[in-house]
Amino acid sequence: MFSFRIQSESDIPAAEQLRDQLQFAIASQQFPPEKRLPSLRQLEMSTGLHRNTIGKVYRELEALGLVKSVPGSGVYVQDNFPAMPRSTVAPRLTVRPQSICDQAIQQLLEQGYSLPQIRHLFCENLDWRLAAAAQVFVTVPEQELGAGQWILQEISQAIALPMQLIPLETLAERLTHFTTATIITTPYFVQIVEAIAPPEKFQIIPLSLHDYAEELQLIRALPQNHRLGLVSVSPGILHAARTIIESLRPDLTLTTSRPEPLTRLDSLLERSQTVLCDRLSLVTIQQQLTQLQLHQPPHLISCQNYISETSLTLLQQTLSTTNAQINHLIDPVTP
Repeated sequence: MFSFRIQSESDIPAAEQLRDQLQFAIASQQFPPEKRLPSLRQLEMSTGLHRNTIGKVYRELEALGLVKSVPGSGVYVQDNFPAMPRSTVAPRLTVRPQSICDQAIQQLLEQGYSLPQIRHLFCENLDWRLAAAAQVFVTVPEQELGAGQWILQEISQAIALPMQLIPLETLAERLTHFTTATIITTPYFVQIVEAIAPPEKFQIIPLSLHDYAEELQLIRALPQNHRLGLVSVSPGILHAARTIIESLRPDLTLTTSRPEPLTRLDSLLERSQTVLCDRLSLVTIQQQLTQLQLHQPPHLISCQNYISETSLTLLQQTLSTTNAQINHLIDPVTP
């Protein structure tokens, strides 16, 4: 279970620390959809923050569409995510496709639909899904295009499909040229995307993020007063990572930098004993370490994943269905 900690000595405001930690826990599905979040009293006891401050943070998350308040019950994670596969390995079908179709048709018949209407519903839905999958956009705010590049790279390695990275600020103008498309984003921006692209026309897929369990375990195991450097193309990732790491290990000397400017990056490399970086920063860091020729270079660890494995599997199922795969799933017609 994710633990929420506030460092009073940090220059990051306490409410912002809590908001960053809650956003990460939700986006990485450590609190999955419909999961009840800690109560105001529980967070008050674990963080030392006043209930009014905690309530304000929850209201901010509700405005972002990440949580929902249920009167008399509590605050719950908003279910913005598509249905996730139960396994990251494609399972064998335990029910024949014909049986699934028969059940769906029968249920629609019982609701009063005629066979021609059911055929129209099936064809319309399949046509829409195929048309949406033919045009795929990844969108994040302009200041987070570094994170968008990381997302695009990960997806492109898993799915051989043309995709474009579009700043959120220009998404509305771009979509005027399309009647449908698939839009991939992170949980933080789903509500903004839905306001721009109506879900009945556009297929919107929010990605759950990697939980960084191995990296966090490594950080917990670092020696006391260790000097740790963080490098990322995304200022948002750096800010969230700093908040979470300071909550876990306030004794660490933490330095953050983007790959550019190189002077700041070089300073980080010279003073750090361990450096954690994203995959897009790795080559630049390696080049700078070669140039610097440090007597004791830092231990370099590259974080390879930004997207969770379950989200990548979902995208493969949603966007990678080829004719060969369809034919494999449908039993041949026997004479």
